[in-house]
Amino acid sequence: MTRFLFFLLILLGPFGLTGCVDALEVKIPEGRPLLAVEGEITDQPGPYLVRLTKTAPYFEEDALPRVRGAVLTLADNEGHQETLREIGPGTYATSTLRGKVGNQYVLTIRSEGEEYRAETEIRRTPEIDSIRAEFRAKTATQNEGYYILYYGEETPGVGDYYRFKVFHNGILLNQPNDLIVTNDEFVDGNYINGVELTSEKGANDKPFAKGDRVRVVAESLPRDYFYFLNEMVTQLNNVGLFAAPPANVRTNVRNVQPGSDKAAVGYFAGHTVRADSLVIR
Repeated sequence: MTRFLFFLLILLGPFGLTGCVDALEVKIPEGRPLLAVEGEITDQPGPYLVRLTKTAPYFEEDALPRVRGAVLTLADNEGHQETLREIGPGTYATSTLRGKVGNQYVLTIRSEGEEYRAETEIRRTPEIDSIRAEFRAKTATQNEGYYILYYGEETPGVGDYYRFKVFHNGILLNQPNDLIVTNDEFVDGNYINGVELTSEKGANDKPFAKGDRVRVVAESLPRDYFYFLNEMVTQLNNVGLFAAPPANVRTNVRNVQPGSDKAAVGYFAGHTVRADSLVIR
């Protein structure tokens, strides 16, 4: 603030700030509810879950409505197909189908007279060599404690996409800044020699300590799911004075019912799971 503006505000204070203030009620139009899909299939033993809800108004605080009584089928490119069971309100599970690296999958959802379809795949994945906890002293940008590093080969051939999850004493670090997604554009085929998976900590955050249990999960992602997660992070961090208008991120769930204009949101994703763990001594 300039000195001129500062004195101007002082002069105007007794006069310009004493006017009446009227409450202005802004009516925000509510869009129609959309089908929201959250599900995955991995290369690990199932069952795999798909959760169906309906979207709700932005300021609605109640739990999202569950979509019950839908018919879901999951098929792969090898001819396997099964109908999912509803094991809870809006939660559907597979029984026998097993995810496999290199396969493609089609999820079909029939609900309320509409038919939706999502396609995904399970891509190749590298193995984790090891994870390590590195002690660091307190600095201006981080607290004293242990930080988690990843080691492992990257599979040769550009076009791989990854997500890393870090669990602290069994609890997933799940704040927006904890979502780690990356690709192999600059590291293709190289050995990943100690990439940090826990960011520098601020004054109110606590790094890992002795006795803590650490688990790291590495997932190999389809390209479009990688961009879905990136867009989701952008929206979660889209706050402040210069924030852009909120917008729905991409989805791989499309309505295939002829003549219908009802859309869906969310994602059904295939990915691998590779994990390693340690206890900090």
